Amino acid sequence: MYCRDARGELEERVNAPLDKPLQGARVLVAEDDAILAFDMMSFLRNAGAETLGPAANLKRAMALSQDELLSCGVLDVSLRDGLIFPAAQLLRDRCIGIVFYTGYAGIDDLRRDWPDAQILSKPAPSRFLISAVSAACCAMGQPAPAH
Repeated sequence: MYCRDARGELEERVNAPLDKPLQGARVLVAEDDAILAFDMMSFLRNAGAETLGPAANLKRAMALSQDELLSCGVLDVSLRDGLIFPAAQLLRDRCIGIVFYTGYAGIDDLRRDWPDAQILSKPAPSRFLISAVSAACCAMGQPAPAH
């Protein structure tokens, strides 16, 4: 499988260790619940990802979404100071994968408005989070052409 690395370049992930499926990924975590953010970041790091954040407010999420080399963003829809959609749009514009990990009630709207995003409802087991992040990191990559 070919996925985009943090620089947006395709890399082959077949050599990633089975216990580190997110090896080489840089993942933004935007979550305003400190305990949940800590747990998510721990799960992602244990799966091999480098994590950035947590961004507990929209201003910080916007800065990280715009300025950092990222493979994916794991975003809570409702942060302390507003909805995450402006930061999500920055990620989408940069062709960076998105996982909405949220208790937001409008799941059907999210699916309609963000068809390329992975969507998880809180709470979700860590294996679902890791799987969604892996899928989001790879979603923007295209398979290498056959030679």
